[in-house]
Amino acid sequence: MTGPVAVDWSLFLRAMADAMDTALGAQGRDAWLRDAGSRIAQMRPLRHVTNMESLVLEVNDFLDEQGWGEMRVDLQPADHALLITHTNLPRLGAAGDPPGTWLTALLEGLYTTWFAQLPDAEASLSARRMRVSPDVTMLRYAHHQR
Repeated sequence: MTGPVAVDWSLFLRAMADAMDTALGAQGRDAWLRDAGSRIAQMRPLRHVTNMESLVLEVNDFLDEQGWGEMRVDLQPADHALLITHTNLPRLGAAGDPPGTWLTALLEGLYTTWFAQLPDAEASLSARRMRVSPDVTMLRYAHHQR
């Protein structure tokens, strides 16, 4: 009997990204990815979060398990917001705009849903991308205009 075999999903994911972009366009793709991120956060709720330090530890443990990079959170009290800096999100080649950033909308759903699960969370807050590059995605968790 052999152990688990490592599977490389990169070719499948690149083909899926191309197909989604063609079928849904950028807005449809981003909506789909936000929903997927939200569903993942619902399946893997944050446990044992009692303060900002434990929040960052729990999120980074999950991200490390998945190979999805790491994050840090900075309070912006004057803006009533949290600034989330996410680094090392996997790339799907050059997919996305800018190139290499295809998965960033997933982070919006992931962080919005996780933070909404916290005690005393306000349901009207959401995470939205502010700046995106292949290496760093910055999101703002706050009230957003529609």
